[in-house]
Amino acid sequence: RANSPHTAGRDTALTASPSLPSQSCTHIYSRDSSSLASEHYYLLLIVEDAYIARKTMELDHSASSDSKDPKACSCAEDSKKGMVDLEMLTCSLCLGLVTEPITVPCGHTFCRVCLYLAMQRSKKKCPNCRAVCHVDPSTHSVNVMLSNIAQKSFPELYAERLKEMKKETEKFENTLPIFFYNNCLFPGCLLHLHLFEQRYRHMINRCVSSNRKFIYLPSFSDYKANKGDVGLMAHVDECEFLPDGRALLKATIQQRVKVTNSWVEEGTQGLHYCNMERYDEEDKEVDEGEYEAIVKIAQSFLSRIPGLQEQIVHHIGEQPSHADATRWSFWFAAMVTMISRAGDRATALLKTKKTMDRLQRSKRIFLQIVARTAFQNPREQNCDADPPAAESSVNAS
Repeated sequence: RANSPHTAGRDTALTASPSLPSQSCTHIYSRDSSSLASEHYYLLLIVEDAYIARKTMELDHSASSDSKDPKACSCAEDSKKGMVDLEMLTCSLCLGLVTEPITVPCGHTFCRVCLYLAMQRSKKKCPNCRAVCHVDPSTHSVNVMLSNIAQKSFPELYAERLKEMKKETEKFENTLPIFFYNNCLFPGCLLHLHLFEQRYRHMINRCVSSNRKFIYLPSFSDYKANKGDVGLMAHVDECEFLPDGRALLKATIQQRVKVTNSWVEEGTQGLHYCNMERYDEEDKEVDEGEYEAIVKIAQSFLSRIPGLQEQIVHHIGEQPSHADATRWSFWFAAMVTMISRAGDRATALLKTKKTMDRLQRSKRIFLQIVARTAFQNPREQNCDADPPAAESSVNAS
């Protein structure tokens, strides 16, 4: 240090820095001239600048750390490390993100719609392991935990899939089991059934545990549903199960429907299902004069035959108000079908979408009955007999 160019010919007075200890200053003065002290001064300035810079960096880091929750940062890092993979939430049937997941008894999980479609036309078994699986996907509860995980992990994809699934779930309400019947009924009629066939036992068990609806399809030959057939939607009002599995039920015919597709579900011993659509009236206009004349004829006939009105009320329900011509036309057609035993001839009354046409057709059949019976005793004409016995059913009298 004595030979350092900083010490050559310099006589500089050193003012002790506040950051320098007093012992260091004494030691500097005692060893050499002011040039040596100057060198130490510059060195101490460098050290002090480095110390200040380090403290500044620590303060900045501390401020940034205080603005965030350390636990949240730790959880975020852990979540990144343990992020859910899409493959872990993939439905094995559609190979997409599982939506409205349904977990079956064997432990496998599928989308609600996928499981519904898979079990609709196959045996009641798990699509993966083929274990017995008697669940109804349309009403089964969703696996809430798995659904929440899928929504949190892939919110946009789940929302998109949910929209797609809703279009399919709308079809659930238009898919119902079929009960074949060898008589023609109409909207508003009452239906009393005694079910003993195994396939219809399956049907009624599913009905009472879900929407309580089934399709009543008049059939007079092969008991098969064809595309375009007109049937009726029935709603179960009361049902009593007997100890041996049979069922006694009372249902109400609600509306007409048209079959768009049908099949036999495996594992149900021949239970038919169908997709259907509404079959609504198109022309409700009537000729008031002719309509009133038909009403009077019907009232006159009922008043002349004791006991017939009670039979009609029991089988097809109360006579509706004349103000609703369409509804009354259905009731009149049902009455004519019942007392005439028209059978398959009454299907024309069921299929027509014009109220006046139905009234006129029913009137022609009705006048034939009047002319044939000439208002004889109803017992002689079997007017109080039960309607034709349905396949797998009995209409209680």
